[in-house]
Amino acid sequence: MNEINQLINLAFEDLETAEFLFAGQRYRTCLSRAYYAMYYSAQALLLSENIETSTHKGVIKLVNIHFVRTNQLDHKIFKLLNDAYDLRQLGDYSPNFTATSLSAREAIDNAQIFINEINKILNLEKDNR
Repeated sequence: MNEINQLINLAFEDLETAEFLFAGQRYRTCLSRAYYAMYYSAQALLLSENIETSTHKGVIKLVNIHFVRTNQLDHKIFKLLNDAYDLRQLGDYSPNFTATSLSAREAIDNAQIFINEINKILNLEKDNR
């Protein structure tokens, strides 16, 4: 299996984990896993153009430069990744932050939308990972 497919598999695995955490009312951690699902998907997108980076901010910046600015990825879809990153930062590093069921559900839904759009660009289907 190539690295792009491995990253897409990780994205779906973390999306499923986010759903599991949501069901268990672990909303802070759910936000993190939903973000990571998007992050792995974004890494796969970059790798499809032989672009690699190991930082979260680097992934976000490079997706913007190589896919949003070239109109391959809609800015509204890209904003989902950026927003998910901000929520993950709050959930992971701000002890006073309280995640809600609404924010967690929205994070999962947004991750699904983002992953689906990335898979369209990569010409992948969920069953064809």
